[in-house]
Amino acid sequence: MYLDTVNIWNWRKFGERDSGEPGMTVTFNPHLNVIVGENDSGKTTIIDAVKLGLNTNSQDSLWIKETDFHDSDKPIKIEYVFKNLSEDEEAFFFEWIYFREGISYLRIFLIAEQQLDVNLKSKITKSISGGEEGRELPLSDSVKQLLTVTYLKPLRDAELELSPGNRSRFAQILKNLSYFRNDSGASKTEIEGILSSAFSDIQSIIDKPVLEKMNEIIKAFFEKNRTKNPEIKPKHMKFEEALRKLELNLGDVGSGLGSSNLLFMAAELILLSDNTIGAKIALIEEIEAHIHPQAQLRLIKYFERKSKEEGIQYILTSHSPILASSISLEHLILIYNNMAYPMRAGLTRLENGDYKFLERFLDATKSNMFFAQGIIFVEGDAENLLMPTLAEVIDRPLHDYGVSIINVGNLAFKRYTLIFLRKFEPNLNFPVSIVTDLDLKPVSYYGDEICYFEVDQTDEQEIKKIIVFESEETLIGIYTRFNVLIKKLSRILKKDVKPDEIEALHTYLQRKDKLKFNDMLNNKESAIQTNLLHTIEKTKVFISKPWTLEFAIAESTLSDLLQEAILEANYKEEKNRETVKNEWAKIENAEERAVHIYQFMLDLDISKAVVSQLLSEKIINNKSELALTIENDPKLKYLIDAIKHATGGV
Repeated sequence: MYLDTVNIWNWRKFGERDSGEPGMTVTFNPHLNVIVGENDSGKTTIIDAVKLGLNTNSQDSLWIKETDFHDSDKPIKIEYVFKNLSEDEEAFFFEWIYFREGISYLRIFLIAEQQLDVNLKSKITKSISGGEEGRELPLSDSVKQLLTVTYLKPLRDAELELSPGNRSRFAQILKNLSYFRNDSGASKTEIEGILSSAFSDIQSIIDKPVLEKMNEIIKAFFEKNRTKNPEIKPKHMKFEEALRKLELNLGDVGSGLGSSNLLFMAAELILLSDNTIGAKIALIEEIEAHIHPQAQLRLIKYFERKSKEEGIQYILTSHSPILASSISLEHLILIYNNMAYPMRAGLTRLENGDYKFLERFLDATKSNMFFAQGIIFVEGDAENLLMPTLAEVIDRPLHDYGVSIINVGNLAFKRYTLIFLRKFEPNLNFPVSIVTDLDLKPVSYYGDEICYFEVDQTDEQEIKKIIVFESEETLIGIYTRFNVLIKKLSRILKKDVKPDEIEALHTYLQRKDKLKFNDMLNNKESAIQTNLLHTIEKTKVFISKPWTLEFAIAESTLSDLLQEAILEANYKEEKNRETVKNEWAKIENAEERAVHIYQFMLDLDISKAVVSQLLSEKIINNKSELALTIENDPKLKYLIDAIKHATGGV
């Protein structure tokens, strides 16, 4: 059996919806669950809700306080639904289970209320029952015991838990192992006999040296007619008392916190895997506490494997991007806006191939998105470096707004975006900005060459008069440049187009007003937006038009700073930088000048990342003067809008 669903009403930050529905519903996987989300999203509240009704086998006390009531006038209600009960479990929990379409369910229900007693003092009452809604029955102690969970709290003191003493957790674990409870293992009586025998052996060693001297003293203390003879009797030590004398360690002197935590987890899991009937649930908060990254990876992979092999249900919370990136996305449950969103297949818009892709490429840097309040996806290092700088200049520092910038390193935006889009209601409505390039070269890039022209039916007939041929393949369409049409004709003709035919064709097309640049720009922009699910939930696409980020900046008020950054990245000598910059300054048309600046970068293969880093430094150094101009610059608007969307809008 496993815990399938927890419904929470009026517990701490989770209230009750207007329809009376629970303020939080969490649906768990049967095996491994890793709950992620930003700070204060409610991860611990969910863990405590599970503990509150099911209790822990380490007897951690969790008292309900007045501050735990979201609304003091309403009761706290928590519902736990278990599925996949075995036949033995169905028999044991028979009084409290119910059936739907041949499937058995065990429902546990907790309710806590604030009441006034006869002395008009406020008190909190709590009751736990089980059964189908409206037919609940009180739970017996034996049932409650079988539902207890293993709980490892955050910032746990593992060394103390494993040390000898009256509160030794290790002693509790050993005491409850089935090995000491059934015929196949060692009996408690047998162990107590061994201990008694050991004390007898000790007695024989210490009797003579101790008692001979003590007898002399005793004789002096008592009257001669009241002879007293001291004895050292073997102590009869109980099994439980002996266990409290034991300590579990790794055999090292001064083991660190990380090693002790791993050892403590191992001890707890031995007891959990020992169960045959009832819940086998491990709640572990901040599993990464005191454990270095490589150990975290080994641990989570162990849980992933063992959860299926031994039927243990792990419910973990984590703030570790390393953990989030190292397991299958299907195990993650994202807490956002007081809702729980399992990321398993069938609930997101991701396809099976997307899950496999993300398993390979979702690294620790990218998995930061599961702990953010908003995301900006970018396709390269340049945007990755510049976006935080621009955000700071317009007084929207990304870290202050809990926004992560994720460099996907390619154009696979859609696969990452689909993580945050749901197949069914309720929607996640997570703010996602996608920053990408239109990659359409401007008209001035082609100089005198005919570009962005349309060939319609009339044009096709005229072209066939210039170049005589027959083909079922049509020439109708929009062409980026003249050379593309020539290549197509050569392919149809299966030979090169003659020079005089090329000249005649060029003259014909040049004579007609066929420029379709804006149509191509709008069509491509629309296609990108459709493909990347623009405006679906809170996903928005922000595009540099018409070409790339660097070209947009070259046309903007940051052009001078960009020129300086490009030239500093390429030239050591000041005079060389001045010469090239003066040549650019002679170009009066802003678009043509931007083409030359960006083409210079491409031709000399100047690192975009280096240029962006230098440009970022220059922008920060001129932050106060640039703040207003950057925010109002039409060429930079798509970047500013992307930042504003991810940080909460205008």
